Amino acid sequence: MAERAAKHVIVNADDFGWTAGITEGIIRAHRDGIVTSATLAANMPDAAGAVSRLKEVPELGVGLHLNVTQGPPLSGRGQELAGPDGVMNRTAVGLIIACILRPRLIDAVEAEFEAQIRWALDRGLRPTHLDSHRHSHAFPPIFLRVIALARRYDIRFIRRQRECLTGPGWPASPAKQRRNRLVLNCLGSVNSAAAGGRFMPARACWGVAHTGLISQAWLIRAARSIRPGLTEIMTHPGLPEGLDESATRLRQSRLEELAALCSPAIKQEFSRNGIELVNYGRL
Repeated sequence: MAERAAKHVIVNADDFGWTAGITEGIIRAHRDGIVTSATLAANMPDAAGAVSRLKEVPELGVGLHLNVTQGPPLSGRGQELAGPDGVMNRTAVGLIIACILRPRLIDAVEAEFEAQIRWALDRGLRPTHLDSHRHSHAFPPIFLRVIALARRYDIRFIRRQRECLTGPGWPASPAKQRRNRLVLNCLGSVNSAAAGGRFMPARACWGVAHTGLISQAWLIRAARSIRPGLTEIMTHPGLPEGLDESATRLRQSRLEELAALCSPAIKQEFSRNGIELVNYGRL
């Protein structure tokens, strides 16, 4: 990377491969906008389709969006995380409570994460980094398993759970999401100590309190607030067609985020503020 004083930003699009519409939206957000990175949900319906389209976007960095809270498991042990219908469907809090009550479930979480990593490797994908759906890797006992998998499969980077937005003037965010940020920041501090300075090069990951609310105004505020070093911005662009309303609250917001990420004004604002857009694979 360039000198330490430079401003580097990774704009990551989560949920790659969730549906064909989300896959298409992420590709557009990279090709026409500022998205530099995506994380693949290997157990979701369009995962294979997403991998097949990577030849269209050779500069897009692709990691894995490890997922044990929605969709069908890819491993036998992962069935322990599924309901009677064979589908995993837990909130982040529900997963943590289940793991506390049944500590051996963490073995199933690790097995399912490993199956998703191997699924990607078997299809020729070399993950640039790891993050997780519903931030499940922030729970410290799970985070330790993710570190072990990163070492086992030589995956160099993991998303840091830390969001400290600098300065005034940020758009409003719901109280629940601000509480989520507070909890994740606390867990992230524990995990940073456990990582011992390895795996998490980004000083922060922005977009937690404003999940589903990444607008043009938010991105302009972010561009003007980025400090020297590496920052990740978490986004969720996509086309809403085919998304089940019961499966995600992020439907119309994906289209709005896509428009914001592709706005020429945003590209200009990031450039004007001396920001270099990178991905984990270029670190």
